[in-house]
Amino acid sequence: MEIKAVIFDLDGTLYESRHFPLRLILADPLHLRMLAAERRCRKMLQGKFFGGAEDYYSKLFFLMGSGSQTAASRCRKWFYERYMPSQVKIIRERMTPRPGLKELLCGLRSAGCRVALLSDYSAVPEKLEAVGLSVEDFDKVWESPSLGGLKPCREVFLNACAALGTAPGETLMVGDKSATDGGAAAAGLPVVLISKEPSRRLPASSCSNPIAASSRRLPLPGEICAMPWEVFVEKVKVIF
Repeated sequence: MEIKAVIFDLDGTLYESRHFPLRLILADPLHLRMLAAERRCRKMLQGKFFGGAEDYYSKLFFLMGSGSQTAASRCRKWFYERYMPSQVKIIRERMTPRPGLKELLCGLRSAGCRVALLSDYSAVPEKLEAVGLSVEDFDKVWESPSLGGLKPCREVFLNACAALGTAPGETLMVGDKSATDGGAAAAGLPVVLISKEPSRRLPASSCSNPIAASSRRLPLPGEICAMPWEVFVEKVKVIF
């Protein structure tokens, strides 16, 4: 089936995120409990469907605050005033954008393919700026709670496809985590997971169903295949 749209994850996909969790800890050591609570509660809510972004964030901060509205307000303040700015600062100062990223996005759009961004976190415009991009480089940009919840929520991927005007099987999901981005396969999307391994070491067994690393094609609807960024870029060039 022809690929008519590509949805990219942001963190860990558009830039190399090695040591990112450790850098977050070092950036705000006085709020380690808050950081741990955010990670724990976020995992509790992954895959669940909410009515919208505010419904999701209200639930997240309520859980982080152990059911106290006063504590939830403090959690919200920390999240937007310290945690998100810390992420943006680390990306800008320490993370490396994927090679040829902007050229890839321009090439896809020039070929008539719609390009979107789907991130589980907020501060998306600021993060894009930190890797040398902007929201104008995409046809659609979302933080996933605005589409109903966190990945791997099936409805999030289906809502993204509906907004793009493409069928799930025509919409390629590109991410880096099987537990979240890989959930797109259950919604019928083909999925590429960006591997940290160099091209020469990528085994065919890293693909589900499986697709050999040397294959010239991208995964079919519902398939998941892992490959290094450079291999993905070369496959896109062949197809588009």
